[in-house]
Amino acid sequence: MLMPINKSKAITIATRFFGQLNSDISLKNAILEGDVWKVTVRTGLTNTKTKQVTIDANNGKILNNIQL
Repeated sequence: MLMPINKSKAITIATRFFGQLNSDISLKNAILEGDVWKVTVRTGLTNTKTKQVTIDANNGKILNNIQL
């Protein structure tokens, strides 16, 4: 099944989402599990935090975000 949201688009959605409140974002990984992308990023320069967002691979909607 072809997903409308590919890895590159999922990363773009995640970085825009986290970019709303964080100035420095670096990608850790993006993994497709079923029809959900799990994109993990590291935010911040000195007080770094690892965060993850889940994105529906069919429509690009953010389903959940957590701090790891």
